[in-house]
Amino acid sequence: MECALLRLFGVVSLKLLIMKFYHFILAGAFLASCSSGGNHADYATNLAWVQSAFAAHENEDIETWAAHFADNLEHESPVYGGGIIDLTEQKEQIRIYHETFDDITFTEGVWLPGVDPETGLPDGSVRCYGKWTSTFVPSGKTAILNAYHYFSFTDGKISQSGDFFDFGGLMDAVAPDVTTFVAAHDVQDASAWMASWMPGAADYETFKAMGVSARLFQSADPSNSNGTAVLFDVTDVAAFGAYTSSPEGAASAEKAGVKMNTLEFYKEQTP
Repeated sequence: MECALLRLFGVVSLKLLIMKFYHFILAGAFLASCSSGGNHADYATNLAWVQSAFAAHENEDIETWAAHFADNLEHESPVYGGGIIDLTEQKEQIRIYHETFDDITFTEGVWLPGVDPETGLPDGSVRCYGKWTSTFVPSGKTAILNAYHYFSFTDGKISQSGDFFDFGGLMDAVAPDVTTFVAAHDVQDASAWMASWMPGAADYETFKAMGVSARLFQSADPSNSNGTAVLFDVTDVAAFGAYTSSPEGAASAEKAGVKMNTLEFYKEQTP
């Protein structure tokens, strides 16, 4: 009986010792967490790395920006339907952004440590909320964009990232103001006239260079197949008017087969 009690006492003491050791480990982890602000050991370094990438973006230095990312980057694009893209595709998006926007600035940044989605523990990743401002070059309009971003790391470089903002709303907000005109006329031959609006043809390239887009229409009346019209969306009304009223503009229209005595221009009116 005495031996049995001694064995039982030994087992209980061992269990108590294990529990105390376990609690000691937890306490140590908690204190270590408190001493580092609760963040992963790599968080401060990774935060500085992301902020360096942001600075390169603001300076429109695409090569320095790209050097912050791993070659096998998986980036969640803000473009509708864009899905996950690689570094090459992301670099192209940034290149276009740098070509079309100036004065790129990130303000009101709120920087946060990320956590492992499975454990809920800090993993060194970086999250941020903030506001991007910039100027859209084609229109001169200022863009103000609220955004959220995340960045995960592998071997010191960003290997996963994502942008969340209203890309479509951004482009609508900064688009140049457009005035719509309609030119109605008869032509010698509708097929030949339409060919003059194909990419590479004179009319197409002339109006494209002015920032003018054109949509073609043909009469729905089979007996009037050479009755045509063009709907123009114009951003520079002065340049458009100067060209369409010039001898060069008239000569181009006649070359395309427009019967000038039937030509009529209409400007869209707002009620």
